Amino acid sequence: MRPSEERIERLERALKRAHNLEDPPELSSNWVYSVMCDVRRQARAARVTTEIPWLVWRAATVVVFLSMVVVGSVMVWNVELDGPFASFFNEATVDPILL
Repeated sequence: MRPSEERIERLERALKRAHNLEDPPELSSNWVYSVMCDVRRQARAARVTTEIPWLVWRAATVVVFLSMVVVGSVMVWNVELDGPFASFFNEATVDPILL
């Protein structure tokens, strides 16, 4: 065993002995209750931050669906006009009913 490892082992043994000699601290029930309240509060805050990505994905799904509906509508309307896709923009700028 190397000298540095021996020193670490000696230090560990000394810390264990010192820890075993000490009495555990007296904790009041109010202190334990306040600590548990803090833990619960932090857990609630963590849950809120983990729900944000879920909301983003749900919103993205809705946006994709609405985009598909709009694109599908434009394509169907474009076929009915028998013109190129640019005719949609021409009609929309000329015809006030579409606005």
